Amino acid sequence: MRFIVAIDGTAGSGKGTIGRAVSRHYNFKYLDTGLLYRAVAFNLRTITTEFSSISEKMILKSIKGIDKNLLELKELRNNEISEIASLLATNFCVREKLLDYQRNFANQKGGTVLDGRDIGTIVCPDADVKVYIDAEEGVRAKRRTIQFKKQNIEVTYQEVLRNLKKRDRQDRNRAIAPMLPSSDALMLDSTNMSIEESLGIIILRINEELKKITLNS
Repeated sequence: MRFIVAIDGTAGSGKGTIGRAVSRHYNFKYLDTGLLYRAVAFNLRTITTEFSSISEKMILKSIKGIDKNLLELKELRNNEISEIASLLATNFCVREKLLDYQRNFANQKGGTVLDGRDIGTIVCPDADVKVYIDAEEGVRAKRRTIQFKKQNIEVTYQEVLRNLKKRDRQDRNRAIAPMLPSSDALMLDSTNMSIEESLGIIILRINEELKKITLNS
C-alpha cells in the first residue's frame, strides 16, 4: 500500500512538529522538504557565493551531497541559510531536481508524510490527505523564537518576525510553485490550538481515508 500525507503551511505554524507526530503515530516515513532546500544552500555555499547564477552541475553536486547527517545539522536553521534557501526556491532547476527527490520519497511502499509549501499542489497533487496549516504572524514568530533558543541559536523576536514576513512574501509571490493551499486541503488555523489539538483533527481525517482504502480493498 502507498499512502501519502501532504502537509503545507507557513513557517512557525507547527507543520513540522505535526508532520513528525503524524509519522510517529502511524509509523510513516517523514520528510521535511524545506530542509532539502537548506541542505542545497549549505552545500552550494562551499562552491559559490553567486546564488543567483548557479549552474545545473553545481545544483546536482549539491543535491548528491544530501544525506541524513546533513539534514540533522542545526546550522541549516540559521538565518543566512534560510535566506539562501528562499532564493533557491525561486530557481527552476533547483525545484525541478528536488521534485524528483521528493516524489521518489513519497512513492515508497507504506505511508509517507511530507511537509513543505507546495506538497499538495505540486509535489504530490494526488496525496491521500492534504493539510494546510497557518497561524497569525506574531504567534508564529514567538514559536519560532522559542524554537531557536532551545537550539541555542541567538536571535531576537523582532529579527524572527521580520524574516518570517519576508519569507512569507517570497513564498506566496514567487512565480514557480507559490505557497498556497490545495483546493481539497484540510485548512487549519493553529493560532489558538495546541499541537495535540491540531494533531487530533488531522488524525481523524487520515483515519477516514485509511478506512476507505480498507473498505475498497
